[in-house]
Parts: sequence; structure tokens; C-alpha cells
Amino acid sequence: MDLSEMIYKRKSCRSYTGVPVSDKIISQIEGFFGTVKPLYDGIRVKFDLVAREQVRCFLPWTTPQLIAVFSEKKQGWLENAGFMAQQLDLYLQKLGLGVCWLGMGKLGSTASVETRETGMEFVILLAFGEPKGSPWREVSGFKRKSLDEIADKHDIRLEAARLAPSSVNSQPWYFVHNANGFHVYCKGQGLIPTKMLSSMNRIDIGIALCHMYISNPDSFNYYISNSAPEVKGHRYIGSFDI
Repeated sequence: MDLSEMIYKRKSCRSYTGVPVSDKIISQIEGFFGTVKPLYDGIRVKFDLVAREQVRCFLPWTTPQLIAVFSEKKQGWLENAGFMAQQLDLYLQKLGLGVCWLGMGKLGSTASVETRETGMEFVILLAFGEPKGSPWREVSGFKRKSLDEIADKHDIRLEAARLAPSSVNSQPWYFVHNANGFHVYCKGQGLIPTKMLSSMNRIDIGIALCHMYISNPDSFNYYISNSAPEVKGHRYIGSFDI
């Protein structure tokens, strides 16, 4: 299976065996770090394997090994981090591992100075490990908005973005057609305009854009438009051709 197939099979795993991932698989994962494509050039991003003891998280589905994501804090850094880390999510699931984004997870005081690299901000954690049961599901198992709810008009090309995971399944993306592709917007938070959810939703937009890239690797082109229309209740993020 390639990564595009995983878009239609992936799920957030919340039940693990607790058995550490083998050194052989860890080596493969570390090798993949260097192949991940950024959404924005010029933003330094680092992936670091950390042990459970280095992490503060009250959720029960943490794992012996996790991936910490760090980034320079520049324009578009959260979208870029989501775009890159979702490639890892799909790759880990391709290996048959369970994966879960830990938006509530933080690095503890035991994390090393090397892990907390100077000039970079901690973004988020990915828990991964041997799952209890299958790490995948059928498309019928996805609970998502319809294509008509996430865009100005129905377009099957957006199916990959529609299936993207998001914080508390908020699905904040909205797409408006342009000449060669789409403008993408982040929906306002309505009654819960929390700073954390707003930041997470910017990561979510990056995840959805990753799915569009993985589905269109040879034609995906991301850019910032000076003529994107305003959409009431939404914030413009960027545009892409496919």
C-alpha cells in the first residue's frame, strides 16, 4: 500500500499493546524523517523520538515511544507542521502501527536540552505503537461532513481532504474553487474561540492539505493568493492547484 491508500483506511488508534516498536522499525521511521516534504520552504522542522517518561499527558492512550514535533515560529508554521507530521502519520499506519495525535500532550521537565532545540517551539506529539486489533478501518467508519459542507460546490477531488483527522473532529476547513484549484479557509470557532483550538485548527488545515498533496503528488502546488475572496466567518490560509 502507498500513502494515498492510507488516507482511506487510517484511524486514530487509542488502544495499544504496550510492546515497544522494534529497533528495525524505529530505524525505518527515522529514515523517513528526512524525506518529508514541507508546505513552506524556509521553516526549520524537527522530529524527535521521545520516551513516555519525557511526556506529560493525562490521556490513557500514550505509548512507550512518541514523536515530538518542533518548528521555527514563522508565518504558516502550524500549517506547515501539520502538513509534515501527517505524512508521518500515514507512513506509520502503512507500517501497520497504530497512531494518535496528542494535542493535550506536553514535554515534561525530563526532556533533554537536545530535544528542546534552541530557536524552535514544541508543536505537538504523535503517539505510535503496536495496536490492539487492526490499525485501519473502512471508509464507512469515518464520521465526516459531506463534500457539500466543506466547499462552495460539490467536488469529488476534495474527498481526501474531507477524510482528514482534526482536533475533536472539528473539521475546520472550507474550500473555494478558483481557476486551477482551490482557496482554503479555516472556519471560525463560534462559541468556543479558545486559543488552543485555534492553534490546533491551523495544524488541522495543514493535515487536510497534506492529504491533497499525497493524492496529487505530481501536480500539487501551494501558494498565497492576493485575490482570494473573503468568506464570512472564515480566515483565508492559502491556495493550491492540483
